[in-house]
Amino acid sequence: MAWASRRSLRVLTVFGIPIHIDASWLIIVALVTWSLGSGYFPASYPGFQVWVYWAMGLVAAVLLFVCVLLHELGHSLIAQRYGIPVTGVVLFIFGGVAQIAHDPKRPSVEFMVAIAGPLVSVVIAALCFWASSVMPIESPLHLMAAAILRYLAVINTFILLFNLLPGFPLDGGRILRAGLWAWTGNLRQATRVTGTIGSILGMGLIVLGVWMILKSRWITGFWYIYLGGYLRSAARRSYQQASASPN
Repeated sequence: MAWASRRSLRVLTVFGIPIHIDASWLIIVALVTWSLGSGYFPASYPGFQVWVYWAMGLVAAVLLFVCVLLHELGHSLIAQRYGIPVTGVVLFIFGGVAQIAHDPKRPSVEFMVAIAGPLVSVVIAALCFWASSVMPIESPLHLMAAAILRYLAVINTFILLFNLLPGFPLDGGRILRAGLWAWTGNLRQATRVTGTIGSILGMGLIVLGVWMILKSRWITGFWYIYLGGYLRSAARRSYQQASASPN
C-alpha cells in the first residue's frame, strides 16, 4: 500500500505505530456520512431534524473508522509480538491496512497475525450489540446513541464476514494461506491458491457492480467495481511478491 502512504498525513502514534490518514479516506467518510444521514437513519429512526441525521451519520462514519483502526492495530501488535516491524497503519478508501515490513517466516505466525484483526472485530461487534440492547432509552440522545451503536454492530459484523472470505489478501485468505503453507510446506503454492481465490472474488464483485449499475444503483455499483478491481490487483501483486522471495 505504498501508494496510500505517499498521499497520507500522519495524525497520531499508538503503541509506537504511526497512524496515517490517506487523502482517499475523506471520500469514503463523506459517502458514508451522506448514505447514513440521508437514507439509513431517517428511514430507521423517523422524527428527528435533518441536521441531527447528518450529525449521526458523521459520528457513525468516524467511529466506523475507529473500529477499522482497532482491527488493524490487532494485526500490528501481534506482528510486533513476533518481532515483525510495523511501519504504520493507513486509513484509506477501502478501510485500513497495517504496513508490516515483511511476511511472517512461519505459517503459525502468519495465522496468529491474520486472526488477530477479526478477533478484535468480533469483540467490537459484540460490545456494540450489547451496549445498544442494554442502554435505557430515556431521551432522544439515548436513542441516537443506541442507533449509532446498532449500526456499528451490524456493519462490523458485515465487514468481519466479508474479510473472512478465503481469498488473499483478505484476512480469511491469509488464514487459509497459513493452513496451506503448513500442510504443503510451500509458501509460493499457498499464495498462488489463495491469490487465485482472491482474484475470483474480485471478479465476482465487478460483475455484481455491473449488475447494480444496470439496476440504476450507480454509487453502489461503481463501488463494487472499484473494490473488485482493487482485490484482483492486490491478489496478483501479493503473488508476484511471494514468487520473488525465497520459499
